[in-house]
Amino acid sequence: MFKSIKIFINMKIVIFALTRGYPSNKSKYDSLIERNYSIYEHINSKRKNPTDMILFHEGNISIEDQDYINSKSQDKIKFRDVSQYFENVNFNLEGEEKYSLGYRYMCRFNMYHIWKEISDYDYALRVDEDIKITKFDPFVFESMKEKNIVYMAGRFTKDIHRATNSTLPEYLMDNTNLNVKKIYNHRNPYTNLYATSVDFWKNKENNEILKKIAMTEKQIIYRWGDHTVHGILLNHKNKKIYLFPKLEYNHISHNFIIKNNFLKNININSKLNPISIKEGFYTKLKLKIKGKLKNRNPYDFEVN
Repeated sequence: MFKSIKIFINMKIVIFALTRGYPSNKSKYDSLIERNYSIYEHINSKRKNPTDMILFHEGNISIEDQDYINSKSQDKIKFRDVSQYFENVNFNLEGEEKYSLGYRYMCRFNMYHIWKEISDYDYALRVDEDIKITKFDPFVFESMKEKNIVYMAGRFTKDIHRATNSTLPEYLMDNTNLNVKKIYNHRNPYTNLYATSVDFWKNKENNEILKKIAMTEKQIIYRWGDHTVHGILLNHKNKKIYLFPKLEYNHISHNFIIKNNFLKNININSKLNPISIKEGFYTKLKLKIKGKLKNRNPYDFEVN
C-alpha cells in the first residue's frame, strides 16, 4: 500500500489511552506495563522522533503509582487527570447494569473530550490498556499524512447494543441534519486501537456534531458508544476508514487477536464482515434473515 515514505520531522504524534487506577494493587498494572513495552518495541524504538505517550485517568493514579509505571517503561509517560469529565448524575440509567456510569463517561470521553485534550497533536494512536501489539508499521503516521488518510483501524464492527440502535438514530433525526439512513450503516471502526488525524475531529463543524451527540443526557442514559459515533461522522464526511496494512495485536480482555495483512483485509477484516457476534457465518446469516423478517427497527444490527 505504501511504497515510499516521507519523514515529516515537525509532525507531532501522540499514543494515548484512558486507563484505570489501582491504588491498592500495583500488580493490576501488569497488562498496562506490557502494553507500554509493546509500543516501545514495535513503534518508538524504531523511530528517530518517538511519539509522546499520554495516559489519561480519573484522578485515581497516584504520583507513587505513576512513578511505578514509569519505572517499568522505556518511554517517559505523561499522566493527565481528566476527572473533571466524570461526574455523578441524578437521572436513571437505562440498559444493562454492566455498563456502569464510569463506562458511559468513558465512551463520552473517547468520542468528544479527547480531541480537546490532544489538540496540540497532528496524529494520534489510541491503544487501550488491555492491548498488546505484536506487529505494527512504526511509520504509519507519515504514510497517512502523505496519502491524506484520516482514519485507520484494524477491523470494522457493528453496534450490537440495542438501546443505542433504538435511540441514537431517532435522536440524530430529531436534532441534526445528518442523513441517518445513509450513514447509520454499522460499518464502524473497532476503536480499541486506531490511528487518526486530530485536525479532522477539531474541525468546527465536525466538533459541533460530536458535541451535539456526546453532551446530551441521552448519551449517558442509553450508553452510546464512541465506535458508532466515529463511524457516523466519518460516513457523514465521506471519509474512508482504511485498514492497517500491517498490524497484529491481542485484545486481552476480549480474548481476541486482530491480524491485518493484504489477504485478511480483503475478507476477514473487510467492512463487508463487521464484527457483531462470536457465532459462525451461518448463525450470523440466519440472524440477519430473521432480523429482516421480524425486526421492526431498520437501524438494528440484525437488519444491517
